Amino acid sequence: MDNDTKNSSGSSTRKKILAVILFIGICVGGVIGYLSQRSRPATGVLAISFKINDPLNYPDDEPLQDPQTAVWLEDAQGKYISTAMISDWTSMEGWEETVKLPDGTKVKEMCPKWQEVSGWPANHTKQQIDAVTKATPETGPHTVKVNLAELKLTTGTYRYCVQTSVAPRHTIIATGTITIGSGQVESNAIIVYTPDMHPDAGPVLSDVNASYTP
Repeated sequence: MDNDTKNSSGSSTRKKILAVILFIGICVGGVIGYLSQRSRPATGVLAISFKINDPLNYPDDEPLQDPQTAVWLEDAQGKYISTAMISDWTSMEGWEETVKLPDGTKVKEMCPKWQEVSGWPANHTKQQIDAVTKATPETGPHTVKVNLAELKLTTGTYRYCVQTSVAPRHTIIATGTITIGSGQVESNAIIVYTPDMHPDAGPVLSDVNASYTP
């Protein structure tokens, strides 16, 4: 084999080795970056905003409560994490109230979905309950701020939820997702009306959104 052939063969081998080393480096770097992003503690503030409206055209024979409102966080799979805000009456005593619907079904009177996922007040300390119990929001815009470091969460995607109730058959839920850890982001929630919402009821809850600031 002449020198030119040897040099060409050696050069080709070196290029292949360098390519393999480069590929391995890219893969390792990507895995390390992915794992560090996944395991990084979440910091910053999550602000959840919503608007309370007057319940227009509601039947006179069905008395209204003040708009009892719950705000809470879930993980990306829908597992409950924590409550960010709950109206004081529902927090202290209203959670015990149940009513019977026309079909005979008994349901929680106020914020039933929140009660279902949170198990309130079980599994919550007095300190946790006191920290999130707030005055019932009046008509107009409101914002609830969550210090993420206090929740000891990691970066990732989370679901924020808001529920407002004024009567057993008039409860509105809004849900949205937001990714924490990728810089400042905003998100708009989707309003979901329960199937048995009264047809004459107005949109008590609207304009639900969230913003994350690192």
